[in-house]
Amino acid sequence: MALKSAIETHYEKEDSGKVVFEERKDALAEISKYLELLVELKKSKDLDKALIPALDEIHFKLESLKFTDIPEKELHAKIKKYTRVPLGEGKFMHLSAFLSGTGEAKVVKSQQEYLDQVQKMIKNTMGNLTNLLIFKKEDEHLQAFFDDLQSMNNNTNYEDVKTRMDHLTMSGIIKHYNQIKLDFLKNWLAPFQAQLNKPIEQMTAEDMQGALHKVDGLKKKELEELGVRVTNEAYKEFRPYNRVMHELMNGKSADFWGSIECRDEFVDLMQKIINRFSFKLENHFLVFEMADKSIAYMIGFPDDAFKTAKKLKDGRTGMTPHMKVFFQTPDKKYKEMCKENAENTTQFYKTLRTAVVPFLSSMAMILGVELSQELKDVFEIWI
Repeated sequence: MALKSAIETHYEKEDSGKVVFEERKDALAEISKYLELLVELKKSKDLDKALIPALDEIHFKLESLKFTDIPEKELHAKIKKYTRVPLGEGKFMHLSAFLSGTGEAKVVKSQQEYLDQVQKMIKNTMGNLTNLLIFKKEDEHLQAFFDDLQSMNNNTNYEDVKTRMDHLTMSGIIKHYNQIKLDFLKNWLAPFQAQLNKPIEQMTAEDMQGALHKVDGLKKKELEELGVRVTNEAYKEFRPYNRVMHELMNGKSADFWGSIECRDEFVDLMQKIINRFSFKLENHFLVFEMADKSIAYMIGFPDDAFKTAKKLKDGRTGMTPHMKVFFQTPDKKYKEMCKENAENTTQFYKTLRTAVVPFLSSMAMILGVELSQELKDVFEIWI
C-alpha cells in the first residue's frame, strides 16, 4: 500500500471537550509517546513531504487532548482515532506503523515492509534477550517478552502483528528491556574500566558504543594470547550447523555428562563464555577457532531451541546451549566432527572429548573458573 501524494489531511471537525488549564495525568504518557514519535518521524529523510500537513494536524489534535476534561474512555477512543494517518481513498495506517524500529526514524510504505521490519526487530531482539536471560534468568518480564516475540516470529498477518506490537509498545516492556540491556552492558564493560577514558556511569550513548567496541577488541586480544580467536568471517558457513542441537554436548540431557550436576556446570560455562564474548548475540552463536585453524568450536543456542518452550526435562528453565566441534579438511573447509566419521561410538566420544580439552582449558583460564574434578574427568583434563 504505497503512500499517495494527494492526501486528505483533515479529520472531521468536532469539539475535543471543555478546555482546562492543567494537563490531565490519566493518558499523558501515551499522548507524549506519540508526540515524540511524530517529531522523530518528521525528521526522516524518507518522509513524503505531502504527509507533513497530516502529521502536523495529528500533533495539534493530540496536544489538545492533554488539556480537555472528557471522560477517560472517550479520551482513549480519540487517541486511537487521531493516531491513524489518512492515506487517501478511505484508507488509514496507524502512526507507529511508519517507524521501522526504536532507532532512527524510517518510513515504511506498505504493510509488507512493516512486517519485514518487525521480523528483523524480532530476530535482533530475541538474540539480545537470549543473552540477557542468561544474565537475568529469573526476570519474568523478560521471559514473557521473549515468549511474545517467539509467538510472533514469522507471523504474516498484518492486523494481528500490528495489534500485538502496539500492545508491546504501550506495555512498558520495551523500557524494561532497554534498562536491563543497559545494566548488562555496564557489567560487560566493568572489568575494563581502567582502560576506558571515562567512568561508565558518566558515558553518553555514543561513549558507550565506542567503549563496547574497544572492550570487544580487548577481550578478543585475551583469546589470541592463548591461541584462540573469535571469527566473524565464517558465519554463513557455520549457520546451517546451528539449526539442530548437538546430540551430546548440550544442556538438555545428562547422558553424556554422567550426572545432572556435571551437565549444569557445562551449561554455566557455556553461558559465561557467551556473556563474556558477545554483547549482541545476533546469530544465536559464536565461533572460536584455534590460531592454526585446525579446529573450530561453535557455542550458542540452536534454532530448534527457539521453537520449543524453555523448559528442560528436570524442571529447570532457560535457553538450552550446545557446542559443536569442527576440523579443517585439506581443502580448507570446516567439517563437523560427527559419529559417522568414527569407527564406533566409543572412538567418537573419545575424539570429541580430546578435541574439546584445549578450548575448555583456555576458557576456564580467561574466565577465572575452577572446573570441578567431575567435569575434568569427563574430558580427561589434567590441569
